[in-house]
Amino acid sequence: MAVHQIRSIVRPASLEEAWERRRSEPGASRFLAGGIDLVLYVPPTVSTLIDLSSLGIDAVRQEGADVVIGAMATLTDVLEAPLVSGFAGGFLRDVLRRVASPLQRNVATLGGAVVRAHPWSDVIPALLVLDAQLDVFDGQRSTVELSDARARSESPSPLVLAVRLPGASRDGRGAFEKFARTGFDVGVLNCACFAVIERGLCRTARVAVGGTPSVARRLPRVEEMLAGKPLSASQIALAAQTAADVVDARDDRRATAEYRRVLTAVGVRRCLESLAGIGAEVKE
Repeated sequence: MAVHQIRSIVRPASLEEAWERRRSEPGASRFLAGGIDLVLYVPPTVSTLIDLSSLGIDAVRQEGADVVIGAMATLTDVLEAPLVSGFAGGFLRDVLRRVASPLQRNVATLGGAVVRAHPWSDVIPALLVLDAQLDVFDGQRSTVELSDARARSESPSPLVLAVRLPGASRDGRGAFEKFARTGFDVGVLNCACFAVIERGLCRTARVAVGGTPSVARRLPRVEEMLAGKPLSASQIALAAQTAADVVDARDDRRATAEYRRVLTAVGVRRCLESLAGIGAEVKE
């Protein structure tokens, strides 16, 4: 951490106090959660860190049918939580096991992963296909869609209190694919698929692809073509090719757009085949 520029670390006792400090110094302050990104880079204008560790926003709890994960819960806390293990077949737990290293997961927070939303994030596509929502605070509490929150441009953005997994996703299943050189490496591309399968038909389908090199986005066209259909081999092949056609892939120094489209087709196909093996037979 570039400690030479940090003049103060404050530990607010309430959400109101934390938000007021951040709002009053939008350019000179940052919220401090796990701190992994701040260790790597602190914007040169930042001189104050607002430590969120005393606000009690680290619990994993049930609210009605929803599972609510406090923003300050570490990735290890989340993947070890029984409520998360029992949600959607443990999909989020299994994805988090593939994120970074165990030591990093012991420090990194779920809220930090959501707020930073790195293009290569493995967490974002998983949350997108679970239809996750965010409980936020900007002077008052509210709940927003994860995709809507990421589209906001105001500064400072609201304080994320929790990630909410809607109960409607509880009975579905998810699958995740990541293309990387090593288990701990940043992926060249990742994708996640989620489905609720009833009587052999895909009642709900969600598909997200990330690292394109942009942060993950859902692919509505692919989702629409899967809804109400059986996950047959031919339907899976068509969906995988459509995903490759519509994904917003671009060149960068890590991979070409063409290669990313190939990976998209492979990743979506593997995910859907995995889901078909759980919820229905793959058949013509």
